[in-house]
Amino acid sequence: METRLARVGMPAFLARFPVWVLCLIYCTMMRGKTARIGRIEQRIHSWLDTIRELSRHEKGRTELVDLDSSMRNDIETTKRTLLALRDVCLDIGTMFGSIGFRSRRLTRTQQAFVTVVDESCATATALQLALQSHDSRALALLRDMAQASGAVQVTATAAEPAPARQGC
Repeated sequence: METRLARVGMPAFLARFPVWVLCLIYCTMMRGKTARIGRIEQRIHSWLDTIRELSRHEKGRTELVDLDSSMRNDIETTKRTLLALRDVCLDIGTMFGSIGFRSRRLTRTQQAFVTVVDESCATATALQLALQSHDSRALALLRDMAQASGAVQVTATAAEPAPARQGC
């Protein structure tokens, strides 16, 4: 389109205007996505703080056990989605560059997006590791509690007098 507009005699800066508008719309959309992903990263960080806090307290050490790994799998899916969005963002920047379009706004917007995605993925990975560690400790504690409970029941049963047999 830019080439056609330039051929009909339109000045270069006006011929480039549609690409500039497209870039502006893209940057506006990406700033919104960056803000939303930043809020997601804050939630992931608060979950990480919660898991760490649960692990510090005696009563909390056996709570929130992710037996089927569904939480960790959901976090992994979120990370994969974020990384796919990151790749699309970089591809769009490459596309603008391939037609010779350069913009500081586009560069800043992409850098901010990539940074927030990378931070979110790092926090999500830390949450996965914290969940795995918490689950391992919680399951070990629950096993110890079950074994101790079983030993107490066996000891209590052994202490009870056996019923007297009636003679023949």
